[in-house]
Amino acid sequence: MNSPELNRERWARVEHLFDEVAEMSPTGRAAYLASACGNDLELREYIESLARSDIAKNTIIEDSIRGLLELAVPDLRSNSDVIGERIGPYRVVRAIGSGGMGVVYLAERADEQFRQQVAIKLVRQRLIDPEIEQRLVSERQILANLDHPNIARLFDGGTTTDGTPYLVMEYIDGLPIDDYCDGRRLSIHERLALFRTICSAVHYAHQNLVVHRDIKPTNILVTEDGTPKLLDFGIAKLLDAGGAATDGLTRDGAVMLTPENAAPEQVLNGRITTATDTYALGILLYRLLTGHRPCQVGSNPREMALAICEQIPERASAVVTRRTDTSDSQASGDAPMTPELISRYRSTTLEKLVRRLKGDLDNIVQVALRKEPARRYRSVNEFSEDIRMHLASLPVLARPDSWHYRSGKFVRRHVAGVAMSSMLVALLAAFGVAMVVQNKRIVQERDTAKEVSTFLEEIFMAPDPGNARGLDITAKEILAKGADRISDQLGDRPVIQATLMGTIGRVYFNLGEYEPSIAMLEESLRIRRQALGEQHPDVAAGKNELAVSLIRTADFERARQLLEEALAQNRREYGESSTEAAANLYNLAALHQATGELDEAERFAGSSIAIYAQGGDRYAADLAEAKNALARILHDKNDLDGAETLEREAIALVKTHLGEDHPFMAYYLQNLAVVLQTKGDIDAAEAMLYESIAATRKVLGEEHSLLGGSLVRLGTLLHNKGNSILLRRRFAMLLPCTPGPGARSIRSSPTI
Repeated sequence: MNSPELNRERWARVEHLFDEVAEMSPTGRAAYLASACGNDLELREYIESLARSDIAKNTIIEDSIRGLLELAVPDLRSNSDVIGERIGPYRVVRAIGSGGMGVVYLAERADEQFRQQVAIKLVRQRLIDPEIEQRLVSERQILANLDHPNIARLFDGGTTTDGTPYLVMEYIDGLPIDDYCDGRRLSIHERLALFRTICSAVHYAHQNLVVHRDIKPTNILVTEDGTPKLLDFGIAKLLDAGGAATDGLTRDGAVMLTPENAAPEQVLNGRITTATDTYALGILLYRLLTGHRPCQVGSNPREMALAICEQIPERASAVVTRRTDTSDSQASGDAPMTPELISRYRSTTLEKLVRRLKGDLDNIVQVALRKEPARRYRSVNEFSEDIRMHLASLPVLARPDSWHYRSGKFVRRHVAGVAMSSMLVALLAAFGVAMVVQNKRIVQERDTAKEVSTFLEEIFMAPDPGNARGLDITAKEILAKGADRISDQLGDRPVIQATLMGTIGRVYFNLGEYEPSIAMLEESLRIRRQALGEQHPDVAAGKNELAVSLIRTADFERARQLLEEALAQNRREYGESSTEAAANLYNLAALHQATGELDEAERFAGSSIAIYAQGGDRYAADLAEAKNALARILHDKNDLDGAETLEREAIALVKTHLGEDHPFMAYYLQNLAVVLQTKGDIDAAEAMLYESIAATRKVLGEEHSLLGGSLVRLGTLLHNKGNSILLRRRFAMLLPCTPGPGARSIRSSPTI
């Protein structure tokens, strides 16, 4: 087709006509252009060609004008020029797709090394807008960092001889996901399963700090064997430390989006986060379930913004009953989108389809499509998990936790059992009450776990770069900020507040910061007592944790009281031989050893060993710790043979059940060396210290305090042997090339 003359007035005419027909069906577009263009057949053919290329639906209007310029300026390279050319080891066969950023070609291996088909994306408008070239380079880097079975792989990239950048990608011989689902008449269940696979790919991208920003059916191809592949990261962006998408390549005022799949924050040029992809996935799910778009986006910018930002989508179960003369999904040709056609594509009847969509699916879609990003699902993974819960007939997050709703879910999961038990009304009523109590507890535990996970992730995984100012934030600083946030923000959720305080307290303990550890554990115990009552098992656990920290600060009397109270509570709640009681006995042994009451310490340690030994392999680590503790007590009592036996048994447990690279191994080897040295077996002690040093370096690193203690002990041992030359040679070989900070304390057993 020859390009028409494009003066200023002609350009205005082109832009106006293109805006008018961009969202029309092929039939409506043809009728409109026949009337609007009159005898100007060249202009009419020009607009129709542009509309068929789908440029405007893939980028902003600016990209459409660039497409027009490419046709209008004869000096620019045309799409057909590269057919048959060789790019790297590949020969271009034909064009298979196009958009505002470039053209995608099918290419074959040309060097005869092996047979392979690939997709090559080429920038086609370098001379008009160099920014597009930068976008392709950005896409290349993003794809290079992604390796997921449902994301199209990047094979290679580079520039052609004329400097045009290109990508060599996996060629996906498939259909857009909506065409695939309708062509095979997949049921709602099958569509949801396929959709969850796409969610896993998007979630993987988010984990790698990439937000796609243009999720739509044409960017998700499904192969013949039913494998979906996510494509086109051309306008994807990397997330910064605050979870927002960086947008360094986009010019001020330009908005990269596909209007019918855009989230409100994209239209408003707001903060782009992973919630933007969640919204796009909500649109995709809406279309897969109903065949309709959640809102009708016109060509007028103002109308488009109002529709996307303010129009509340009709519920999925209602929209499938609506008749429309315009196909806005994957129905073939220009056939009207009727309820009968929609249900037939989903292998069901209209009545069954409405029932299937009502309730959970209506609510799941509505949550994903909320206008405010903060009110959508917190992650794509949570979105997918809610669908999994629905498919398993389990309660979903998108529905309120009512008794009627949860009971209905149970009945649907156990139809036969409920039918057979209908005569046992009284028993069923009692069971229903029990289910309510159990489900309430499950919901509380689920919510607590999610709150704790989210809170800790925010504290430990995403420190504010604005506060860091380029400096490293230490663990202690992060803990201090976390402790402040827990006190300030979680006062209305005392159980979660106490749980997080306990976690922070234990981390402080493991860092050797005993005073702040005690402060956090004290407050955690106080809140648990107030919220749960003195006899609650969590209160006993809090007493045990606090007592361990108190032992380290020599507050033995308070620690003894707490441990005895916790032991009594756990024995009442779980039994005399429970592992909860064994943990209390273990810590009582440590307490009595610290106060010099070695007989009592031996008795408590022996009792904990007896309980853990009954638990089997599951409690192998606890059993090893208890044996190590008793070995140290026997060493203090000068029962060196008993101490050696127990220490070797602890080492054997670690080797068998935890592996030789477990941190326990380094500690136990050093403890055994101490026993052997005390027995006077200097050569065996020396050999054991060498093993301990090797294990410490392998597992704990060069700067760990245990290494310093082992080196000092070995140096003393060699010095006492009287061989100063041997001492210098062997010790020099063991020292690290760069001296560490030195040993601050020697830990004889792992922390709590």
